[in-house]
Amino acid sequence: MDLSRILEAWSYGDKKHVRRVTNHRGDEVLQVRLPLGIEQYEFQGRPDGRRPQGQESWFHYYVNETEKKPWDIELSGEDFQRLKEECLLYYYRYLLFFQVGEYEYCSRDTMRNIEVLDFTNKHFPAELCASLQQYRPYILRMHFMSEALGTIDSGGDIPAALAILSEAACLIEDLPKMAKNKIFPLEQKNSLRAIEELRQQLFKMLPPDPLAELRDRLAEAIANEDYEEAARLRDSLQKREDRSESC
Repeated sequence: MDLSRILEAWSYGDKKHVRRVTNHRGDEVLQVRLPLGIEQYEFQGRPDGRRPQGQESWFHYYVNETEKKPWDIELSGEDFQRLKEECLLYYYRYLLFFQVGEYEYCSRDTMRNIEVLDFTNKHFPAELCASLQQYRPYILRMHFMSEALGTIDSGGDIPAALAILSEAACLIEDLPKMAKNKIFPLEQKNSLRAIEELRQQLFKMLPPDPLAELRDRLAEAIANEDYEEAARLRDSLQKREDRSESC
C-alpha cells in the first residue's frame, strides 16, 4: 500500500512531530513523524503491541515460566536475545516519553527495564548479561530524572525532587564495577554529570533565601566601608536569625 497520502497529511518538519491519537480499538497511541515515515507506539504493554505467547511481553512470559517451574527451566541464548531486543523497544519508547514530558510513563518503562536486568543477571551467564548490565547507569539515570521531574509536575516541591536526584547519584556511584568493560564507566560518568546538571538547574528554581541575601548585602556594605549601612544590616540579620531559632 502506498503511504504517500498519509505522509503528506503530516509533513516532516511541522512544529508538532509527536502526537497522541486514538486507534481503532479506542486505545491511545503515540505517533512520531520522522524524515522517512511515521512510528507508532502503544502506551501499554510492548511498544509494538505484540503479545508473545499470549503474555504482555517476553519478560512477563519468562518470569511466569520460572515462577511456575523454577527447578525445570533452562533459558538459552535465544531467550536472552529476545529479552535484549525487547528492552531496546522499551528504550525507544521511554526516551520519547521523556522528551515529550510524559515522566510517569518514562519512569514506568525504565523500571521495567531495570527489572529485566535483574532477571537476566539471575538466570543467564555473566558474559551474556554484560551487554545489558553496562547500560544500568543510564537506565537508572533516566528513571530517577523522570521521577524527579514528575514530582515537580504533579505539584511536589523542588526539595523533594532534589532528594530523589541525590539518591540517584549515590546509587549510580556505588554500582559494582564491570571489569574490562569500557561502556559502563562512560555511562556511569555521563549519568552522574547529567544528574548534577539537573540538580543545579533545580537549585536555581528555589526561592531566594532572605538570610543569605542579607549576608551578601552586609558583606558588600563592609567592602564599601559603608559602616552605617553595615550596622543596620547586621542588626536586621541578627533579629531574623533569632526569630528563626525560636521557631
